Amino acid sequence: MYDVPPRPSETRRGIEWLKNFAPGDDEAAQLLLNSLWFISETTFRQELSARLQTVLTDGHVKTPAALFSVQSYGPPGGTMFHEPVTPLVSSSNSMGSELVVQNIIGATHLSLPNSVVSRGATDLAKLRQRRVRSLVFVSDQAGSGRECLEYTRTWLRNKTIRSWRSLRLIKLYLVVFAASTSGLRRLRNSGLYDGIWMVRHGMDFASAQWTEAQRRKVRSLCERYERRVGEGLGWEGSGGLAVFEHTVPNNLPSILRQTKGPSRRPDGWAPLFSNRSAPPDLMRELSGYAPKHDPVQGLRALGQQRLARADEMRPRYRSGVRNLAEVLGHVAGGRRHAEQLARAVSVSVPTAEEIIVQVRAWGLIDAQSRLTDAGWAELRAAKAKPRHVLQQLQGSQEPYYPHSLRESRWP
Repeated sequence: MYDVPPRPSETRRGIEWLKNFAPGDDEAAQLLLNSLWFISETTFRQELSARLQTVLTDGHVKTPAALFSVQSYGPPGGTMFHEPVTPLVSSSNSMGSELVVQNIIGATHLSLPNSVVSRGATDLAKLRQRRVRSLVFVSDQAGSGRECLEYTRTWLRNKTIRSWRSLRLIKLYLVVFAASTSGLRRLRNSGLYDGIWMVRHGMDFASAQWTEAQRRKVRSLCERYERRVGEGLGWEGSGGLAVFEHTVPNNLPSILRQTKGPSRRPDGWAPLFSNRSAPPDLMRELSGYAPKHDPVQGLRALGQQRLARADEMRPRYRSGVRNLAEVLGHVAGGRRHAEQLARAVSVSVPTAEEIIVQVRAWGLIDAQSRLTDAGWAELRAAKAKPRHVLQQLQGSQEPYYPHSLRESRWP
């Protein structure tokens, strides 16, 4: 049996961090703290590797493909292959995220043939010689989306790459572990990518199962206790909630990352994280922690009141789909794409894709992921009130007096 991680508010560091806040603010602080996702290094590596291999081998991209870890260059505005801007990642000029992703890319190179991925394609001559048809950029997350976009534009500022793309000789793709709601929207609206894939969608303020009143309180808390004005909701206000073992992203609210602030503690602000890293003792306690998903609350927010009431009484399971009624309810509400469904029912995007395939095989949704007649019938059955069948006759203590007697049949 696996140990269930405690809630972050129950850890020693969490308890000390909550003491920063005045009475009346601690409830919102606890809600924010317990809404964090703690992604272990093992989970990150395994799930991002699996997603990357699926993308490369299922015909999603043209091959051979060259893989590159997204990294930031400063000052902005650089051009790829113009010194010192290169796609090489080294320990001397890179953050931990880029190194971990580069390690995953290296393992992918070893596991796939050269006809699928091209190793060491780090200059224009090698890209041309090996007839690379896809540039696949890989990152741990897209919080605001800015870093991924700037990295891609660094490639497109190179006139040769720009020409190859214009002639449709190469395509650009992005694979990330996590993409926030606003980050994914920004990436898609940019028009820079021919395809975007992720493991997790959400893990941010927009996808948290909070009421509007709770959301306002948490936002107010972050802004009132922020150390620097404008940083309360994280980088560009993206309001992230994901914590990785290898890094603490800067799109988390600043009150989770700052080392100083307006604390009510006599000894000053007690930080939760510091120096963009999660303390090892905290990760040991919370590795794998995720906020509990409430399907009833999600259905009520969607306006599916009857289905929510029925779901409270009896969750409906079917062949590996955790809650078929919940899935169909969200599909009926317009959440037909894997990313939308994953965010709504709190599963990974690959799992949501498998659910869609399975439900389609049952004939409950069509090729456009709309409910079929059978799907609507299943949804109506889920909303119906359960029949209460008496298991035995109900007795009575009152005396029984017959109202008539049958005649004897004997002559």
